[in-house]
Amino acid sequence: MTNLPASGIELIKEFEGCFLKAYPDPLTGSQTHNHRLGYYQKLDGSNWHLGETITQAQADEMLIIQLEKDYLPSLQKIPSWNDLTTNQRGAILSFGYNLGSNFYNSSGFSSISRLLKNSDLWSDTKEVTRVFSLYCNPGSSVEAGLRRRRIAEAKLWLSS
Repeated sequence: MTNLPASGIELIKEFEGCFLKAYPDPLTGSQTHNHRLGYYQKLDGSNWHLGETITQAQADEMLIIQLEKDYLPSLQKIPSWNDLTTNQRGAILSFGYNLGSNFYNSSGFSSISRLLKNSDLWSDTKEVTRVFSLYCNPGSSVEAGLRRRRIAEAKLWLSS
């Protein structure tokens, strides 16, 4: 059993994709990784070898362990975390997984931090959508995908 919001895990899976066969790092062509956002090591700490495979169940387990270890502790430090609904937590889990779990009150994240501080805005469809949509790297090659993700996160947030 996990404290992770299932709705956020599903968004992460949808937008990150999953690779069950180890592949070379697309940037360097060297370090081999596997699964979402490039796990460089297996759960036992050993390195992946090119072509090595895992099952979907193993990949899902790795994601849960990574989220619980590397993301949830930082997100739970957001003062309003316990006041958020499960779907709002799910939206923030997806956002934090994509942009870093220590985003709250960090440089470049004033709008999402302000939203999290002001519960009066939490049900304002226009404002929630506007705030999430700010974080999509305008003009970049990933803008369209990030815009779809931010809209999905805003919809999840508002579905509470």
